[in-house]
Amino acid sequence: MIRKSKNKIFEEVKGPVFWGPIFMFKIPAEMLKGVVGPLAKSARKSGTGNKTLYISTTDEGNVSFYFADAALSVERKVNVAIEAEMSVATMLFEIDQKVSALPSHEEILIQVQGSRLMMKWGGRDSHIAVDLLPETLPMLEPPTPDTTVSWKPGALHGIVRMMIPFCALPGHEKATSLPAILGIQFTKDEAGDVYLRATDSFKYIRCMANKMDWFDQTLSLESRTLQAVSEVLPPDAEVTVGLTKSGLVVFKTGLATCITAPLNGVLPVEYMDKAFNYKAKSKIRLDRLELIELMRRVRKVAANNKPYTILIMKDGRVTAQTIDGALVQDLGGAVEGGGVDAIAIHAEHMEIAAMFFQSPNYRGSDEIVLYVNGHRAPITIGLDGQERVNMTVLPVVVTEVEKLNAGSATAATSKSAAVAAGV
Repeated sequence: MIRKSKNKIFEEVKGPVFWGPIFMFKIPAEMLKGVVGPLAKSARKSGTGNKTLYISTTDEGNVSFYFADAALSVERKVNVAIEAEMSVATMLFEIDQKVSALPSHEEILIQVQGSRLMMKWGGRDSHIAVDLLPETLPMLEPPTPDTTVSWKPGALHGIVRMMIPFCALPGHEKATSLPAILGIQFTKDEAGDVYLRATDSFKYIRCMANKMDWFDQTLSLESRTLQAVSEVLPPDAEVTVGLTKSGLVVFKTGLATCITAPLNGVLPVEYMDKAFNYKAKSKIRLDRLELIELMRRVRKVAANNKPYTILIMKDGRVTAQTIDGALVQDLGGAVEGGGVDAIAIHAEHMEIAAMFFQSPNYRGSDEIVLYVNGHRAPITIGLDGQERVNMTVLPVVVTEVEKLNAGSATAATSKSAAVAAGV
């Protein structure tokens, strides 16, 4: 009997559950660990709750290991000698824990005995057992993509490492009305360039990708899903990404397949892209590594879980200090232009922005540039000569900064009045 699963990602086939001692297949312990371990990591990244692992033999002579939840379906196949067909289910995190305890450099004999899956080794009756689940067993039948694109080795893992820190976390207050902030948005423009975008409403990034292609359709993929996929697909392999007629996204490389549905909706990029301002009143040049170290220092010493730092621009130099004045650091740097005497920034947000330029694909000058148009306006961040990346970080509104800028404005007004009066 075949019926659609709840998440409609793949179909379910009612399979047999074995109750006698039946030899299924042999597999090297390290190979088994190399399959089950990444699947368990992927399941943890994908979402909360325990997952069911389905183990089945296939018509192609492989053994399939796979799990599925509401957001993602993942399958890993291995080619081993099969003695009997099987289709069983067990708890993924339990078998992961027990597989990790198997001795290395041993060949593991997989048997079903009663309601347990036995993992045996050696000439004696040495084994570790896990309980089986008496339930309907889904058989993964990946949908055929209507169109496919290729990602170069390392592209997926680079996206996960560099872009996900800009995404909103699950439970974000704006996620209900704008689910796209929970992930990364992929777009291909008319010139054929691929752009990645991500925001958590406090920081926003747009970057041009050069190791991947994308479809004509703009889609957003949840950050947790991309993390889960990266746990299963090897970083040194080219990845084929497919899009089905029903809108599912399929990642495939070798004997690994991951299937997911995109997030609903897209980011309002026409509005968001207008925040990039490279003609701001002030241009602040700082050593990028020194800025990263400062942000980490602020996070350690800031009081009341408010890792804010104030950047004070005076006489062409920049001084940083925490709200309570516990930390003061002369950054030196250089300030071009004027009109803004101080801004407050969230240390974690600025650190994430500066850390992005650690990527070899986007690294440029060691000097980072903050384009500041006002103490309440979004701060545009960039590197000279690096035009493929655009990002903004919202400043923090604090009383101390309001006073510093108000004092400057008052002084400027008094000076103008004095000049007008001929004083």
